[in-house]
Formats: sequence, structure tokens, C-alpha cells
Amino acid sequence: MATSTANSQPIASTAESGRSLEGYRNILYVLHHDFTANSAAQVHALANHLIQLGHCCAVAVPQNKATVSSLGSARFVPLDFSELEAIPSCFRNGRPPDIVHAWTPRESVRVFAEAVRERYPSCRLFVHLEDNEWHILERFTGRSLRSLKELSTEELDRVVPPNCSHPERAVFFMSQATGITVIIDRLRELAPEGVPAIEIWPSAPEDLFFPRPRRPEDRRHFGIPRSNTVLVYTGNIHVANAHEMRSLYLAVAILNREGHPATLVRAGRDFCRFLGPDESWARAHSVELGQVDHHDIPAVLALADVLVQPGRPDPFNDYRFPSKIPEFLSVGRPVILPRANVGLHMRHREDAWLLDDANGLAIADAVRCIMADPPLYARLAEGAIRFFGERLSWAKSAQKLSSFYGSQLSI
Repeated sequence: MATSTANSQPIASTAESGRSLEGYRNILYVLHHDFTANSAAQVHALANHLIQLGHCCAVAVPQNKATVSSLGSARFVPLDFSELEAIPSCFRNGRPPDIVHAWTPRESVRVFAEAVRERYPSCRLFVHLEDNEWHILERFTGRSLRSLKELSTEELDRVVPPNCSHPERAVFFMSQATGITVIIDRLRELAPEGVPAIEIWPSAPEDLFFPRPRRPEDRRHFGIPRSNTVLVYTGNIHVANAHEMRSLYLAVAILNREGHPATLVRAGRDFCRFLGPDESWARAHSVELGQVDHHDIPAVLALADVLVQPGRPDPFNDYRFPSKIPEFLSVGRPVILPRANVGLHMRHREDAWLLDDANGLAIADAVRCIMADPPLYARLAEGAIRFFGERLSWAKSAQKLSSFYGSQLSI
């Protein structure tokens, strides 16, 4: 079946050519959402770097493959789940995938990945974990994992939504994997015993995310007074992070109430209501940009004086590595984080300002402290850039992943 990419080029011609395939693989990544999701930016960067190493890559999304344009140049081939039959034409040698890498074991991903494996049985399965899937399932269903496990398989099939992992089917799915990749080491706890696992930290494209100066004209464009402290957050809000995102809006409201003018610039979509029945107290101090293409995010981050990831150590944050944190660190601003996930690898008052609980009051206090101390401000900004440069690299992560594929496929 002839199929074309979002830019109407033939699929087979979009793969990088002129490189020997010996020792390299056809890799199909499967995502649970289109290319506007945060995890898509990670796969976009990894796939591009893996192609530089000689692999051939394609990325399947449920629908809307044209949204790949929001991420910038893609060397891989995007396709929709409906294009199952066209998968071999995505690769230069016209053969099926050697690897199908399911980016989370959520139901929509699992079902498609299983269809790929059934149609192309020679491919090997890898599964990526980026969240505490069971905590997310509890939040979406409003039920405890224990009570869910008491249901029959048929009842679970009715209860578990496509964007969550199935307590039975996801576990069996992961047990069939050749390997598991985890975004943060704590997620190894969710991997089935006996399946090899490796930690792959995210980063941000260095040609796009780098230190940028503040431009007064950009702030004027959004009507932000010169005297205001600007906080920027780029990310969607859903039931799993709604409580902590309310804390960020609350911090900005507290700062304004206590005589420290502040504005929150927010890029992203709201998938749930999280500010209460009257949102005016929060929206009065925010600039809401809605969905912003990923290649425009650096310019949004450059508006900031301080960047904040709200939250606290808990079953949600302990098992994740927010993909926006590398982007925050890259731009050269002080970053406020909870002592969870990557924060456990950072130094307080050097790499970032770390909080035991990054709630509204604590965030407001931290912002005031940082803005009142220019040497501290400069040290945190420099520390953020240093941590990004020394610890976060897509090229290194892609090489690590390529080596993991090779080691597991040779067994």
C-alpha cells in the first residue's frame, strides 16, 4: 500500500540513505498520543540520533501524524496506527521492523504493538516506562489498584481507559519484552522480574535549547509589566498533576497578594478543571498561550526570570522525570524543583533550588529569596546550564539505547 509522510514525500525515500545496515536495526516506536505530547518530543530526539548512528526508525501514533511538524525536522517516518500494512515501506530495506519499542504499556499502545508483532512475528519487543502506571490508573479510574485487581479480566477491560495500563494485560505484555527502558531508575520496580532494564535520561535538542537572554520587547508583546517577576511553565494539565499545578498558580497569586508582582506564562492544554469553580483568582495573573509548537518553546522559556516544576516526593513524582526539566535547565534561569526524581541528583542552591514540597507557599518563598539575591540568582542560572551540559545529552542517551538493543538482540 503506497503511503506518504506528512510532507507528502514517499515513505521509503525519507529514511537516511547511503549507510550500511550491517549491525543496525529497523526500529518502530509506538506512542500513546500524537506528536504534541511531551513523550513524543523524547522519541523524536532519540529516533533522530539513532538514525545518525545508522538505524532506520519510524514512529507510529494513534492519529494525526502530521503533528510531527510541531517538533521540527524529523529524519524518521511518522505514521498513524491505521497504516499497519505500510510499516515495511517505512524502512530503507523494505523489511519489517526488527524492534517494536512500545513507549509505555498503555492499552492503546499495547493493542497496536501486539498487532504489529502478530503481523511481523520476527520483531522483538521493548517497552518504555516513563510514569508510575498504577498511580495514573488509580487517578483516572478513581479506584485503588487493590480493588481493580479484584475485578475479572472482562470487568477490567470495561474499566481501564485506552490511555492507561491494564493491571493484567500490561504486566503480561511487559513480561514478553526483550528489554525494558525506564526514564528514571525507580521505575525498575514496575518492570517484571527477569526482564533486563536500563535507565535512559531525557534531554533537550542542543540546537534549539540553549541559554537565551530576556527580551523586553517580548514581555511587552504579552502585556507583562517590566517590574513583574515572570514564571514560565510549559506543559499540559491532567488529573495526575492537577493538584501540583494548582500550587503553581497559587504561588503566583500569593506573590501578588503580598506585594511582589508576578506573572505566570503558561503553554499547554488543560485536560481537566483544576482551579476550582471560580478561576479568576488565578487567571488574573497568568498569560495562557495554549498549545505551542515544540520548536517555539525556547522563546517562551526565555520570557522567564524563574522556572518552576511544582510537586513533592510521592507515588507520582518519585517515578518520573518531567521532560520539561532539561528544557528549563538549558535556558539559563534558576530552576525550582521538588526533592524527587532528578532533583535527588542535584545540589541545593547550586544546580537548582530544591524543596521538600514545592507547594504554593514554598514556591512563593523560594522565588522571593532568589530574586532578592543577585549572586544566588547568577549561581543557580549557571548551575542549571552546567548540569544540563554535563548530565543530559540526547546523543549519549541514544548511544546507550543503541548498545542496549544490540546487547539484548545478540542473546
